[in-house]
Formats: sequence, C-alpha cells, structure tokens
Amino acid sequence: MGKGGGLAMTLYEVLYNTLKKDCWKFDYDQKNELFRLEIRGINCDFVSFIIVDEEQESLLCNTHIKQKIPFAKRVEVCNFMNRINYELAIGNFEMDMDDGEIRFRTYLDSANSEPSQEQLINLIWNGAQTFDTYYPGFIKIVSEDYSAEEAVRVCSQDDES
Repeated sequence: MGKGGGLAMTLYEVLYNTLKKDCWKFDYDQKNELFRLEIRGINCDFVSFIIVDEEQESLLCNTHIKQKIPFAKRVEVCNFMNRINYELAIGNFEMDMDDGEIRFRTYLDSANSEPSQEQLINLIWNGAQTFDTYYPGFIKIVSEDYSAEEAVRVCSQDDES
C-alpha cells in the first residue's frame, strides 16, 4: 500500500483485513499477539493460531487438533510424521513428546513486501488441508494399531480416490 505516498499497513492490519474480508470467524489475543481461528475440516476440526511478528516481517501458523497422542503411540506417530514431512513441500508436522500434542506448522516470510490475500489464506488452508488429509492415519495408529507405513498407505489411497 506504500504507493502514492500512503502508509504501508502492518502485517497485523493486512491479516486482520483479509480475515474480515474473507468472512473468517476469529479472535485476537492481544497479550500473546496471535489470531485464533476454528476451522471445520472433513475428517476433523482444527484450531489455528497465527503469530504475527512485525519485527521479523513474518507470520507463523500452527494448526492443532484437540486430541493428544497417548504415550505408547508417540514413537510410531513420530515415524508416521517423519515419513509425511519428507514428502511435503510446504509446512511440517511436529509433536510435543512430553504431552503428545501435535500440530502442523506453516510460515510466511513477507520481508519488504505486503502479503497478498491469497498468500494469507494459503498460509491457513495449507495447514488445515494437510492435517485433514493425514488425520485418518493418526487415528489408525492410535486406535487400530496400524504401523506408520500402513497409515501412510491409507492416506495415500485416499488421495488417489
């Protein structure tokens, strides 16, 4: 927006305006400087937290599910996530090994430029759609004792149908 002598908007303002314009329901946590969105997927519902870092000119989107991975399944789920992460072009799965929380992380570096509405929506949707694609694999491991390899195959078959 810096053309014609106008002031450039902050990343916060750009993201806020994009979410409003695109009719997202969200909360802004001023204390922690993050946006919170609830997203309904096909296989699961998600909560995404978008952290705006004005100084680094970046946005970090962490997409979470409510379920935690039970202790006994964490190593197999790590194997599953590693197999998926190796193939992904954008974003990655992560797990807190102490409490079993899993998330999908996407990042947007907007140094010296204002991100487009499409880039911001992609930042959010990439996490939710990827999580939705692989969520059945997490459930197969946790509930049905599938191996990481079997769970990846289940998710890959879903892609092909």
